[in-house]
Order: sequence, then C-alpha cells, then structure tokens
Amino acid sequence: MSDILIDDRIRDWVFLPIIIVMFMIQMFRGLLTKYMDNKKTSQKVTSKAQVSEMIDKNITQQSQRLARLYGLLPDHSFKMKRAHLCDNKSGILTKASEKPAKDPMQSMSMMNPAAMADMLKQNLSGIVFMALQYQWVSYFFSGFVIGKVPFPLTQKFRTMLQRGVDVQNLDVRYISSISIYFVLLFGGLQKIQQLMFGDDTDEFVDDTQMQMQMQMMGMPTMPSFGQQNDPGKLFIAERTRLEGVKHSFELNKSQEKAIKSLKRFLIQ
Repeated sequence: MSDILIDDRIRDWVFLPIIIVMFMIQMFRGLLTKYMDNKKTSQKVTSKAQVSEMIDKNITQQSQRLARLYGLLPDHSFKMKRAHLCDNKSGILTKASEKPAKDPMQSMSMMNPAAMADMLKQNLSGIVFMALQYQWVSYFFSGFVIGKVPFPLTQKFRTMLQRGVDVQNLDVRYISSISIYFVLLFGGLQKIQQLMFGDDTDEFVDDTQMQMQMQMMGMPTMPSFGQQNDPGKLFIAERTRLEGVKHSFELNKSQEKAIKSLKRFLIQ
C-alpha cells in the first residue's frame, strides 16, 4: 500500500489531547500520592524499626538522586558528595551496608496490616486510573492513524502498533492512537513528570511506571523478601553504581548547544 497523507487536524484534535489529558491525570495522581505520603510521614513514629526504615529509605533516595543528576554538578561538588556516600571508612553507604540482615520470620510477624491495606489501595487506584484512561482513548479516538516510524518493521509489530485499526493492507510502520496511549503510559511521560514534580517525586514516578507494568502482566507489586530482609545488599549495589559513574559537567556545554540550536532555527 502506498503512503497515506495524515491530516494536520489529527495532530491537533487527537494526538495533543491524548498527551495533555494523560499528563494531567498522571500529575493529579502524583500529587494525590504525594499528599497521602506526606500525611503518613507526619504521623508519630513509634518504633525503632520504623526509624531505621525511614533512615535507610532516605539514604537510598539520596544515592539514587546523585546517580541520576550528577551531570548538573561541577566536578568537585560531585566528588565531595560521592565521597560522603562511598568513602571506605566514613561513607554513609559503607556504614549502612554493614547492617546485619533481618530475620525473615521476624519481618513477617511485624508486617503492618495497615501498610498492606495502603499498598492494596494504591494498586487498585492504579488499575482504576488505567482503565479510565483506556476507555476514554478507545471511545473518542479509536481508529485514528497519527504517525509513522521512520524505519522498517516486520509484520509481528502490527498488533502492537495498530491497535484499533483493522486495515490489513496498511503499512506496519503506521501507528494508531491506542498504541500511542500505551507508549505514553509505559514511560513516555516519565521525564516530563520528573521536570514538573521535581526531585522529591522521582521515586514515585519510577515506582508508578514499574507498578503499571506489573499490573498489566498480573504480577504482585510487593517487594521481595530479599529486598526487605537484607538492606545491606541494596546499599552495596548503590555504592557500586556511584563508584562506576564517569562524571561530566553538562552545563559547561550548555552555551554551545544553545548557539547551535539558535543557528539551526535561524537557518530554517
């Protein structure tokens, strides 16, 4: 089949509305989850186990944030922060990795029913949000072709890229509106959410994406016993990750990139 011409109005009345509405829904869910988390953390901590768990969580978040955003720091600042976390004698990750593993049976006996109920509510809310978004896209935008990938594909990709479009002679490289919905759902809006929410909700964005994928496959989203009972392995992995980072200050090249982009814009 020869190439088809896609109307510009499809971009304005199909593609952009899908992106905007999905982004607003995900942002609402993120703010709601952040509000509920802040409400929980504002409650009084009553046990040493809860204090230790909160400390371990803060250490892990600090390490992950540094490993992800290291390019925004000058070289000396990055080295100071990495030494603070990974020093062989006084590093926070080094000391935290020396903690003994927890007894699995003791951890099971200390499981909080309220925490399990909150986890179930969060999973159910994710399923509800996904179902509502899918029904909305299917009802209003089913059957639209909104783009084409610039590289050849085999026929095995037809069912994945052309959901809702039953045209056998259509080139497999064309993408339907429902397929774009799944692309945006599993990672397409992640970076935009991180820019909007800030660093405090990066963990939520990553966890939400992982939970959505696991819910679609019918898998439980509870952490494994190895992650619960041996936090030392997690700290060792974070330390290894930071030590392997090759730092480069990205803002040094920001002026050059801006000038090149401006020149390309003026030439066009």
